Amino acid sequence: MKRLLMPIIIIAGSLYFGACNDLKIGDDFLEKGPGADVTLDTIFSSKQFAERALVAAYKHLPYGVMYSWDAAEDKLGVDLLESTTDLCQSYLGWGCGAERHYYNGQYKASLSDTYDVMYAYTKERSWEAIRKAYIFLENVDRVPDMTESEKEVRKGEAKMIIAVQYTQMMRHFGGLPLLDRAIYPGDDYNYPRETIEKTVNFIVNLCNEAASVLPWQTSAEEDGRFTKAAALGLKVRVLLFAASPLFNDNQPYLDGEASSNLMVWYGNKSEQRWQDVVDACKEFEQANSADSYKYELVETGNYRQDFQDAWYKRRNGEVLISTRVANTCPGIWDGDFYFMQSSGWYGCSCPTLNYMDMFGNADGTPFSLDWNNIPQGVNPFENRDPRLYETLVINGDKWQGRTAQTYIGGLEQPTENDTRCRTGSVMRKFLLEHDNATLAGSVIHWPYLRLAEIYLSYAEALNEVGRTGEAYAWVDKVRGRVGLPKLQRNLSQEEFREMVLNERAVEFGYEEIRWFDLVRWKRADDFTKPLYGVKIRLQPDGSFKYEKWQLAERYWKNSWSPKWYLCAFPPNEINKGYGLVQNPGW
Repeated sequence: MKRLLMPIIIIAGSLYFGACNDLKIGDDFLEKGPGADVTLDTIFSSKQFAERALVAAYKHLPYGVMYSWDAAEDKLGVDLLESTTDLCQSYLGWGCGAERHYYNGQYKASLSDTYDVMYAYTKERSWEAIRKAYIFLENVDRVPDMTESEKEVRKGEAKMIIAVQYTQMMRHFGGLPLLDRAIYPGDDYNYPRETIEKTVNFIVNLCNEAASVLPWQTSAEEDGRFTKAAALGLKVRVLLFAASPLFNDNQPYLDGEASSNLMVWYGNKSEQRWQDVVDACKEFEQANSADSYKYELVETGNYRQDFQDAWYKRRNGEVLISTRVANTCPGIWDGDFYFMQSSGWYGCSCPTLNYMDMFGNADGTPFSLDWNNIPQGVNPFENRDPRLYETLVINGDKWQGRTAQTYIGGLEQPTENDTRCRTGSVMRKFLLEHDNATLAGSVIHWPYLRLAEIYLSYAEALNEVGRTGEAYAWVDKVRGRVGLPKLQRNLSQEEFREMVLNERAVEFGYEEIRWFDLVRWKRADDFTKPLYGVKIRLQPDGSFKYEKWQLAERYWKNSWSPKWYLCAFPPNEINKGYGLVQNPGW
């Protein structure tokens, strides 16, 4: 057999898909069903089986929280990506890749294909999904009972599957081998690693091609499928990352062969790349306007519920890309139980005090109290940004039908060294007020891309091209949804940039935004700064005393290297000799 680009794309001969008797879409989209192996000739002999083949590619779209014991699905060893940022500290030692590989600096190239790292290059099923999408693209035209219009729409969906998978890998690795067809055993091919410019253009072109054929919004029956809004929104995300200093600067983040070959930067700094983001956001906004603003922020005036609905509810008018691995959350001991054990038992999702402090006051001012000198009778958690209470479990707030007790000796933190709520709080987002019993059966999905991200990206890009005055309105739209007043129009470009990054942190907590924000802006200071928790003690008179304390230092604190901005490629892939070049520093 000739040299293989990646073993994952072979997939046991690769001529078979699991096909189910019933195609489930809408609320049941991607729900598992009984299956049987069938050949390509059988699959593309009917619309029903062809649709199922496409759904098989949809199944491997990124999902931000653990949902299976299958190693291919357990990113960071059932942990959360935020655990490697300044937002969250993980104590989930029994399965935690953050603690095992990143806090102690043990991650290295030879580990980059194991299940408990940020992104396992050949084990994330990205290449499997890409290959399934290409097989669909190459065969759907021979389906006899699909109209030409139906075929074009489904082709657009397949291209979006490829675009999303490449987006994930681009943000973790930089330039990539760019497949343009399905690869079969015995094929003679050569797909070397390409430049970051070619990789970004490849993804953007897929988004544009998909946008040209997809509907702006799906019907309720086809909810969960890709749309034109999804395609234009993904393009914004890709261009924003590409315009940021990691790739768009006057020097590479680190020297090396990949830098010399422009695989991890453009080779220069250009404001035009920021203008491309502005243009992409404008294109999205104009398309939304032309279709009577079918996508709008969830905004009824019930601030906490609106914010919760924005990321939790399906088909809420705000989620642009919704990824799904099932219709409802199964029981805790089922084979696919999502992240109830890791998050329900806490340990993997303890927010830092640094993160709690990012949530400002309800009047729009920054939070600035000294935790070691909180005046008696003052509750530092009162009258804060409503998003705080729907993102974290806050002492004294409602929680599972009672009052949250995150103080030492309380129900959430029985002892001082208990890891369940070690930092003074714990994750609430995606759990809502559910516990391990009541979460089972709830309808779930992953809000991979939301409208609020387009607005904040628009604001960020406008600021970077010197149009800060126009940028405020887009931030105000996001903050206004939770009742915060408009920003004061007196920020410098740098101050506005910092404000937007903070806004993204509080709006998208636990949605896998923060890591990529720190990386694309090369925020070494945020990777090396001290991280804190707060010890809350109940006093005899019923009041609380607060003590700020420093969390254990991570390896990065004193040994930071820019190499950590991108993941390492597995050495065994590089050694195959098809042109994969290792990232700098690894």
